[in-house]
Amino acid sequence: MRSHWRSIFCILVSFVASLSAASGDQYDERFALGVFGNANLDDRIDESDIAYTQEVIAGRMPSNNLTDANYDGKIDEDDITQIEKIIRGEEEELTVVSKDNWHEYNVVTIKKPVKTVLTRFFDSAEVLRIFNSTDMIIAVGCKNFQENSHFFPELSHLPYVADTRASELDNEYIISMNPDIFLGWYKENREKLPGINLIHSKLWGLNSSRDIRKLGYILDKEKEAEEYIKWHDDCINKIKEEVDKIPLDDRPRVLVALPQPGGAFGVYRGEGGTNGMDDLMTLIPVNSVGQLLPTKNYEVVDPEWVIEQNPDIIIIASNLIESEGGSSFAGYDLDDPSQMAREREDFLSRPELAEVNAVKNGRVYMMEYKLFSYSQSMIIGAVYLAKWIYPDLDLNPEEIHQEYLSRFQHLDYDLNEHGVFAFPPIEVDGGLAGIPDRLAGQF
Repeated sequence: MRSHWRSIFCILVSFVASLSAASGDQYDERFALGVFGNANLDDRIDESDIAYTQEVIAGRMPSNNLTDANYDGKIDEDDITQIEKIIRGEEEELTVVSKDNWHEYNVVTIKKPVKTVLTRFFDSAEVLRIFNSTDMIIAVGCKNFQENSHFFPELSHLPYVADTRASELDNEYIISMNPDIFLGWYKENREKLPGINLIHSKLWGLNSSRDIRKLGYILDKEKEAEEYIKWHDDCINKIKEEVDKIPLDDRPRVLVALPQPGGAFGVYRGEGGTNGMDDLMTLIPVNSVGQLLPTKNYEVVDPEWVIEQNPDIIIIASNLIESEGGSSFAGYDLDDPSQMAREREDFLSRPELAEVNAVKNGRVYMMEYKLFSYSQSMIIGAVYLAKWIYPDLDLNPEEIHQEYLSRFQHLDYDLNEHGVFAFPPIEVDGGLAGIPDRLAGQF
């Protein structure tokens, strides 16, 4: 039996080794966890990494960058010792790969245990809360946390290091706080942050399991990471299973867009696109008219283009539409959907769009995209989109939303009573998804 297991193991490690060799002895990000010690390039650090390292030391398998578990430039028994410590949660240091959205790679060695964190934006803050570890956060990245006090009650009072997620950082202030790690977002400049363990990871979106696992190893929260990833992936699989039942010919033509000044539309492409909304549309999937645009980027078009495409459904991503006075008319801080309802009615009343199928049939929907983009909340936005486009799907957006808030964000927030996220609301299981249930019949 032992000989049989060894044969199977050798086949597996040979396959992984071939992937590593094909990339020029660099780890392949499609398979690697991004933690040194992940010698066999899968998504865990476990006994198989010890076995693989032993094969490398014996000269029977090629090494890759992550085989050097203690990051000292050589592969030896000390690497096996480091892997054993990581498995037991006893490592004194952990070396990880930091990769930003522009594919800039850096290696960061972190002293363990991590006690203090600076989180740049909502994505990393939400993951810290999934780990029930927001007590580690000593500062946040921008004032947006203050503006979302109902969603981030424990973080909205913390000091911030920039006005927005994209504005210039107060680097001197960050250095003075000296967090154990800084979970970055928007291409922070390492040279201006000497001595700071800046880590970039893709903690937002629908394909972030690898980086959530990596952060779980950094913060000794592997169990919490796996519990959340299973729930998240189960939700994704549920959507896919439901949509796959619908024949391609029965899928309506959809426009997902941001309204622009002068009546123009900022159109999302969907599959092959480059932003968070495109990821949502790809998951469902959506028969997107944005696919007809010549580029993969978000593109602004005039109303004539929309009229020509004649979509069956129009979904308005509402994060750039603001009510009078400049404040958002949707989100966790609001309970009244009146403004969102008026904005939708104004859209439906645009005379140039009167003959568009979506307008004629009343299939125009508005979603608070700001809260469901570039964070773990994207899964909620995906369920809303799927249910609007395919109403007969066995999906309940509010049920998934509430579980995310209560179980993983540890929030005492009742969606039956509070919050404006989607209009018109979705009637499902005797309640309303998108606005408070007590408003049934008023809109």
